[in-house]
Amino acid sequence: MPSDMALAETPTMSEAKASRLVSRLGLVTLRVIAPIGSVLLLWYLAIWFSGLPAFVIPRPERVLDVLWVEHSFIFENLLATLEVSAIGFIWANIAGIGLAVLFDVLPPTRHMLLPAAITLRNVPYIALISVLMLAFGDSILSKTAIVALSGFFPVLVNTLQGLRSADEVQLDRMRILNASWWQTFSQVRLPYAIPSIISAQEITGSGSIIVAIAAEWMISSTGLGYVINHAMQNYRGDEVYAVALLATGLSFVIYTFVHWLGRRLDWRTGDSRRS
Repeated sequence: MPSDMALAETPTMSEAKASRLVSRLGLVTLRVIAPIGSVLLLWYLAIWFSGLPAFVIPRPERVLDVLWVEHSFIFENLLATLEVSAIGFIWANIAGIGLAVLFDVLPPTRHMLLPAAITLRNVPYIALISVLMLAFGDSILSKTAIVALSGFFPVLVNTLQGLRSADEVQLDRMRILNASWWQTFSQVRLPYAIPSIISAQEITGSGSIIVAIAAEWMISSTGLGYVINHAMQNYRGDEVYAVALLATGLSFVIYTFVHWLGRRLDWRTGDSRRS
């Protein structure tokens, strides 16, 4: 009898799992389709009711056609933009996390350097781009520096907040055990800081693409920013929209990936906190 009941329950359990899987897939599909459908609807409404010419608001199918026809040219410049954004992103994290660790180890440095970081954060990017262009010209250094300067402050603030949120009980335990600074940092402070660091990556990672394009638009002869500048000079609104659509998609993918990774690491961090 128990074996018959188990056999009878097995299909039911499988059907329940399949139903949950279908429901989850449907929810994910809805979350993807709904924003795309909303954007397309607003796009067509803007075309119909604005009365603007096609080079100002091209039709979505025209933009997709440009992405397909000019894919080699756009992809070549996309690689240049990705290089700038990746290098700037790495610099931003090195500077932000490094300063946060320094502030945590030597608190007096926080009072000396944090006001300078806040001041630098509030300097208009146009002024920074102008200064860097005068100093380094149209080079990858000037463009990556802009990306790094725009992204390091969120990393600095979030990392510092995460390091300072470590559990005092665990810190006291490490002091009682006479643990070294590195042991305390790697086993207590860093695990607590990981969720905050990941939250900063959601901003810095997705924003690095946009900032790189803005820098290229002003001072570069390569990259997606250059493509936008060239298209505007030739009244190619469809090409501008194509690059904007591509950049938006890339930023969304980066944000989604970092958010997913953050949830995974946050779960593991929670386990390490409880252990």
